[in-house]
Amino acid sequence: MEDKTDLRIKKTYYSLRVAFTELLEEKRFEDITVGELCERAMIRRTTFYKHFADKYEYFTFYIKELRDLFESQLSPDIASGKTEIYFTTMGLELFRFMNQHERLVRHIMESNMLNVLIDLLHELIEHDLLILIRGEHKKTDNKPEFIAAFYAGGLLSSLRWYIENGVKVSEDEFVKAVEMLVKTSLSDAIFE
Repeated sequence: MEDKTDLRIKKTYYSLRVAFTELLEEKRFEDITVGELCERAMIRRTTFYKHFADKYEYFTFYIKELRDLFESQLSPDIASGKTEIYFTTMGLELFRFMNQHERLVRHIMESNMLNVLIDLLHELIEHDLLILIRGEHKKTDNKPEFIAAFYAGGLLSSLRWYIENGVKVSEDEFVKAVEMLVKTSLSDAIFE
């Protein structure tokens, strides 16, 4: 589907995303003001408020924008293909983001917005998994909603555990662990 968003709006969103990411690398969400976000993004406050009610609404938009960015990096066959491959690849993208932005992740972990972030990510991943599960297995009697919620929660809880416990693993180790868990259990849950 063609994106018909005005080029100026795309530039504004891009500038905000870059500026917000930089600011989250420097400080907690609570300590960021709309004024400094606009200054860093080189946009007017009126422009910001034309698109967002406040920084909390922007935070929600930011998370959705990152998810869309992750998905745009997936090849079309992965994004619309097998549930297991999508799940593993999306997990890997989140893992890479966490490693590339350790300070940002640490500031979010220390923020009052942590639960909001986890809820948003869970909702987005669960939604994507649900679409894939329903598309792959139209006649399954199992509850696809439960399966999608379970795996989205497991992925996010695992990533959170790695952060909180300071565990360092390579991308290969992470992918192998996720693949091992998903290949058997997700297939069994869907096909049973």
